[in-house]
Amino acid sequence: MKKVLSIINFLLVISVAWAQNPKAVKSFNKANEELEKGNKSKAFAYLNKAIKLDSKYADPWSLKAYIYEKSKDSANACLCYRGAIKADPLYQSGYYYYAKYLYDLNRFDEAISELNKFNKVELDPKFNPKKDKSNGKITKEAAKLIDNCFFSKNEVANLAILNIKNMGTGINSKMWEYWPGMTIDGKYFLMTRLMGLKENRQEDFYQSTRTDTGWSKAIELPGNINTAKNEGNTSVTPDGKFIYYTVCEDRNAGNEEVKEGKGSCDIYYSSYSASKNTWSKRVNLGGIVNSTEWDAHPSISADGKSIIFSSTRKGGFGGMDLWISHWVNGAWTMPENLGSTINTSDNESAPFLHYDGKSLYFSSNGHPGVGGQDIFLSRKGADGKWTTPVNLGKGINTASEEVGLYVEYSGKKGYFSSDRPGGFGGVDIYSFDLSEDKRPGPVSYVQGTVLDDETKKEIAGRIEVVDLKNKQVILRDSAFSFFTTMEPGGNYALNVYRKGYLFYSANFQPEPAKIDSPYSVVALLKAIKNNQHIVLNNIFFDVDKYDLKPESVSELNAVLALLRANATMEIEIEGYTDNSGLADHNQVLSENRAKSVYGYLVKEGIVSKRIKFKGYGAEKPIADNNTEIGRAQNRRIEMRVTHL
Repeated sequence: MKKVLSIINFLLVISVAWAQNPKAVKSFNKANEELEKGNKSKAFAYLNKAIKLDSKYADPWSLKAYIYEKSKDSANACLCYRGAIKADPLYQSGYYYYAKYLYDLNRFDEAISELNKFNKVELDPKFNPKKDKSNGKITKEAAKLIDNCFFSKNEVANLAILNIKNMGTGINSKMWEYWPGMTIDGKYFLMTRLMGLKENRQEDFYQSTRTDTGWSKAIELPGNINTAKNEGNTSVTPDGKFIYYTVCEDRNAGNEEVKEGKGSCDIYYSSYSASKNTWSKRVNLGGIVNSTEWDAHPSISADGKSIIFSSTRKGGFGGMDLWISHWVNGAWTMPENLGSTINTSDNESAPFLHYDGKSLYFSSNGHPGVGGQDIFLSRKGADGKWTTPVNLGKGINTASEEVGLYVEYSGKKGYFSSDRPGGFGGVDIYSFDLSEDKRPGPVSYVQGTVLDDETKKEIAGRIEVVDLKNKQVILRDSAFSFFTTMEPGGNYALNVYRKGYLFYSANFQPEPAKIDSPYSVVALLKAIKNNQHIVLNNIFFDVDKYDLKPESVSELNAVLALLRANATMEIEIEGYTDNSGLADHNQVLSENRAKSVYGYLVKEGIVSKRIKFKGYGAEKPIADNNTEIGRAQNRRIEMRVTHL
């Protein structure tokens, strides 16, 4: 067959020419030839002639529909498929294709009616299974399309609320831009850009910086991260220090090229050096995460301890499934399939696990949707199971392909790539506002650096962040800097340790209304010497009480560890209040609180002569007593070194 007809066959056109009028077939073939030459008008003339010569000949209608579809004229393509069905009413696949065009035109009831005919046409006594019956793939697609019709029929699109906007020329170009990603602070926007055409296409990473007026013109990521191979699908750690991404083998490469990955596509990571402003050479995640099959689209969790990705490996439910692996004892665990609630017999890809660790956005053509690859949301419950995926809805999802969602840590704004009309290139990146019901759970975060208090130079410290409500360590690391997410409404202790220094203490109690104001910390470590002191920010008492609350244990144990590591050190525990109330009462209260800390340390085995305690009442305020925040800071316990 001619080239154009082979394309039509690939698209599964309506009918196969059996006994047709020879003159009509000749005219149809002439149309093919003219179409190959680019003479669309002549092709149409020959097709119309073929239809006039043989009213039962469906192929000319099919080819007309194809031509209209290539011109993005779905309305006329739909009319042509209606003509094809009229010409050959028993060819089962025709009803599916006609319904598909009706669906694209939002004529859902009509599409449902045609799909019902698809299911009933086999009952016609003239139906010939060898000639007219659809193959299994089309039968499956027809069943899925009717689900999509019912979903879309009941879905209301409110584009004004979604506020969908093209990201502009800083991000997008005449090339293709997709796979959006960000650092959690929103300063840097990363993406994949596809350049060139056909066999010379090249995927590389680009980055844009947020400015006062918008996004800067995107530039290539510096360093060794971009290569002659195709890199795509960035998943950036919240602190911007690591990128997890996909690299695929070049199928057209010669035998002399050494195969780098485990399968056709593998997952890698690169690290960023701020001092050199460069990204490192990529590192393969290894043969546990990567298989001999296709592994791609990684999404790293906020704490870096879990990675969700898409794979065609054995053991799944269909083509591409979502899998998860965890970082345990310095290695990635064997990936687990996310299960039948998430995965279908079709394709699930492009996962994005939000910083809350519970909201999973991903693309699928297996769940009921608007068309093509749609974006869905599933949430992990308290039992660890994922909820039934929810379509993000019309406006975000269209008959075009929508993939690669990223949602800001605040949950208010999202970004996705789409080939919808009106962009700067084939695929552009868009921003939109998430509706309340599609937003992730609220999450805050703390990030900081460790400095020597005197020199103000960076030093490495042992970092711990503890959830004081459940006494779980949510971050443990040895580094110059740190990052971790925190749930609003929680109570968190930060301690930073280094040999020869007093530990650093901070407390965070993020509020739901203030998640847009995360914590930035400079942990100043003070060298151990006489008269050096620190505030113990994680010692807690009820109002006007001096009994230690259970949340204080983490900090008290930090003091114990310091005293045990420095066997000759002697300290004074000092209690302070704000200036509210009577001075005598404040002095007694502050001393009793200091005594409670002293009592705990002695009870845990510290010799009493190494510890003194004293109450100072409202003396030596460290903040303004005229504000509630200042008064809260003045109500404190301090530890001072009295002897080494």
